[in-house]
Amino acid sequence: MAEPLILPVFPLPIVVFPDEEVRLHIFEPRYKQLVIDCLEMKITFGLMPIIENRLMKIGTVVRLESVERFYDDGRSDIHLQSLDRFRMIRPIENLPDKLYSFAEIEHWEKKITSEHPLAAKVLSQFNELCEINKVRPFRKIDPLKFRSYDLGHFVGFNLQQEYAFFSLETEVERLEMLQLQIEFMLEQTKVRDHWLRQLHMNGEYRNFKPGEWK
Repeated sequence: MAEPLILPVFPLPIVVFPDEEVRLHIFEPRYKQLVIDCLEMKITFGLMPIIENRLMKIGTVVRLESVERFYDDGRSDIHLQSLDRFRMIRPIENLPDKLYSFAEIEHWEKKITSEHPLAAKVLSQFNELCEINKVRPFRKIDPLKFRSYDLGHFVGFNLQQEYAFFSLETEVERLEMLQLQIEFMLEQTKVRDHWLRQLHMNGEYRNFKPGEWK
């Protein structure tokens, strides 16, 4: 495990996965200052989830890729690239001349994702879910580069579930959680379709095939 280090942190009510792109509108003075420091000093910072008004322990290191727009009052629209997860050891009071917060953190070692048979099954189930509902995620998922994080925002997790998924230690654990959630969503979709068919029935003649009671 790497030595603890000090990192600027930006608490938000979102979960950001490794390798995810994030776009934010910046308007608070402390984060206006953080954007300037990123531009001038090329620093990274941590996005830390807030769930039910509580700061979570595991966050994501992000790098400022670009400022898409600067406004006259100092607000900005920024594009971030997430890098890897970290664990907060303790929060730190604002450092001199800095409006934004810091934390002492430790990086989690990047684990090389090995191929696992469950990955293909999970992706197939997700494709089935999309086909049934006639939807597709806005970003195409490459089956040759597929990782569990690619589906983390697209299977109906609430914020707490996204954080639980994000916090799992291994790729296999995340794939197993995805599989359970997708199977749940498939079942809910079938129930919804049955309800819609019943709702739209309008006195049709119903024809049943003979069963075992014959």
